[in-house]
Amino acid sequence: MQSPLIALPLKETRDVDVAKPIADLIIKSYEQSPLAYKAELERINQARKEATAPPSSEETGRDLLFAYFHMLEMIEIRFPDLKLKFQWNDAFTRAKVKQESLAFEKACTIFNMAARVTHVAAQLNRADTGSDALKRAYIGFRQAAGFLDYVKDSFMYAPSDDLQGTMLQSLVTLLLAQASEIFLEKTIHDVKGAGLIAKLASHTSHAYGSLATEWQAPPMSSRFPAAWQVLVHFKSRHFASIAQLYRAKADAAANQHALALGRFRLAHTLAKEANAFSPLVMPLIPSHLCSTWPQDGVSALQQVFHAQYTATMDALREAERENDLVYHERACEPDALPAVEQTSVASPISIRETFAQPDIQAVLGPDVLRTLVPLGVLESASIFSEEQAKLIRAESARMDAANAQISTALSRLHLPEALERYAGLEGAPPSECAPSEAVLTMAHELSTAPVARMERVMDTLLQRAPSIVDTLQGALSDLDDDARECEHARVHYGAKNTQPPTASVARTLRRDVKNALDALESARDNDTDVVHLWHQVASDVRLLVAGPTEILPRYQNEARAAATGNLLDVEVTDTAPARVLLRETRSLLQSVQAMPQEREKMLESFKQRVRSDDISRVLLLHHRVPSADSSVFQQELSKYLPMQSHITEHLELQQQRITMLQDALQRLDAHPGTLDVRRAYDAAQGTAQQWDARLTRAYEAYTEIQATLAKARAFYDDMAHQADGLAGAAARLVAERRAERANLADEAADTAPSYPKATTTLAEDLAALHMSSAAAPPRAAPPPPSWPAPPANADAPPAPPPRPPRI
Repeated sequence: MQSPLIALPLKETRDVDVAKPIADLIIKSYEQSPLAYKAELERINQARKEATAPPSSEETGRDLLFAYFHMLEMIEIRFPDLKLKFQWNDAFTRAKVKQESLAFEKACTIFNMAARVTHVAAQLNRADTGSDALKRAYIGFRQAAGFLDYVKDSFMYAPSDDLQGTMLQSLVTLLLAQASEIFLEKTIHDVKGAGLIAKLASHTSHAYGSLATEWQAPPMSSRFPAAWQVLVHFKSRHFASIAQLYRAKADAAANQHALALGRFRLAHTLAKEANAFSPLVMPLIPSHLCSTWPQDGVSALQQVFHAQYTATMDALREAERENDLVYHERACEPDALPAVEQTSVASPISIRETFAQPDIQAVLGPDVLRTLVPLGVLESASIFSEEQAKLIRAESARMDAANAQISTALSRLHLPEALERYAGLEGAPPSECAPSEAVLTMAHELSTAPVARMERVMDTLLQRAPSIVDTLQGALSDLDDDARECEHARVHYGAKNTQPPTASVARTLRRDVKNALDALESARDNDTDVVHLWHQVASDVRLLVAGPTEILPRYQNEARAAATGNLLDVEVTDTAPARVLLRETRSLLQSVQAMPQEREKMLESFKQRVRSDDISRVLLLHHRVPSADSSVFQQELSKYLPMQSHITEHLELQQQRITMLQDALQRLDAHPGTLDVRRAYDAAQGTAQQWDARLTRAYEAYTEIQATLAKARAFYDDMAHQADGLAGAAARLVAERRAERANLADEAADTAPSYPKATTTLAEDLAALHMSSAAAPPRAAPPPPSWPAPPANADAPPAPPPRPPRI
């Protein structure tokens, strides 16, 4: 299934008698009788009528236009002064345009050649894989693009809208986009790699998309038919869908299933947009442009778009099914998909290449006026023109290199800025020590900076850490108390106390508290660094906040202080020789700077001199002499040697002046008479640079501190919330464990046997263990443990609540 293509419209013309003015020129220019060329002149008239009349077939019309254009080329070479009024209609608006120029006739003929070639290419059956129709169509659109490129580059002043440069460039883009579309059809048919097909389709979509955007804006929107604008828009969507579909297949083969699934979905979305194309959205094509689009083009294009829509839908279903069963990856969003790379394979075929083909040469036939001027003379003249062009290109290259040398030399010598150091020699006021534009911009930005508020925020943040630390320490204290109480109960009740130790239960909680304390400790160090940095730059930041009215006096005061330190070094020296040297240096600089303009004038004169030479007559005089062309060329090219020598001398003079300028600048720098002005200038500039750097650092530090404070505020808010959470968790854990121990104590009291009460205290028992001590008095039984005492009865008050977290 092949996609219908757009062909170019044909320009219409009015019959013109070309033979009569040529006959007059034969008498005037060649002093020959036009009767000797009566048959040739009639052939020229007949060729124009046949080329501009409706042909029997598109191929015949193309060949007739080729033959007529060849005649025009030969006529223009022999009769450059031919004056004949031609009338052609604009191909799109049918506006009548008249011009007395053979160049206009050539441009319109070439336009129609391009149009005929596109008609032939668009009508070929590209679906017939057994023929070369697809290749011929691909070459045809490229040839048509080359024809229009030739018109665009060769004819600067377009007499009609359809011959304007922007219009022709837009048509060239259209033709190359369709050539890319044909090449893409071949690539898909040959089952090439999915990556290559995606690149080709991406380029084709981009070409159609650029046309759609260009044609929607004036003045192009009024020049191109609305139907064309609709077609390129929908084709852009269609080929974008193909690009995404084949790129998805390549991604799936590379196991990038998330990308592939996202591209399958995007391909289906784009195909759905293209599938919305129908006769309802297709504007009517004007009657004089109906030949540019096939009658069944809309239905054929609908089938192409629907086939792509079906293909993307099937591919998407399969990809989603495989992803659900195997990969389980999340599809990339369309905005997150990398752009599909583009590959361009369609470039214009130049008119020279087209006419050099043997089959085209056979169509052109022999020179109709060969007996008037030998064709060999014309060929030799063309070769000489190329030699002239080589001379012009060589001299242009030499001048470009010389101009680059000047730029490099002046940049290396810091000119002309370096001469500002010595402006004081000529009575100029001392260089002002002023802040740079960057510093003034910083001051403007900080003119409303809330410095005092920032300091208050800084002080407030520094006071937040201790309270958070207290909260965390309170949580640790609660855990420690619980650990002691748990151990006490374990000693008292023994095996009956089945409660796990606090260390094992609260390990994670204690670790989180420790981590929080460590983070707060690091934050304290950072806070100290921020405060230290602020103390370093606070005065400079306040200077920036004060604005230029305070900054400029500070610069000037510092510059005066720096200059005052050099007063003892002032030397009383005559500055007159230094002023003379400064004027010489400035004069040398101006002469070097003016040299590119001087050479530009020389090159322009050289071009005019070379291009104005026509050696056709000289070649005609020598055409009977064997191998005379080389000697004629050498003789004629030698006429340009004086101008080339003059350019060479100018280039050598430039090198001398650059050397002299460098030497003068060194002598000026070492001259005693410039010492004072150099010191004053350097002091002012050095102070300015020093303070620029200082205030820049202050500005950067201020912005850094602001950002740090914002982060610190968020950090302490988070840490306070975290500390409260940890303290609450610790309190809840301790309360639960106390309640659990109370229950265990009740159970132990109910089942405990009766033992005689101890009559001695623990201290007495320990004292009795000392072997060296004297016999101790009898000890009383130890009292019962003091914590926790089992309740005397069921109405005893419950255990006290856990201590609240410390804040």
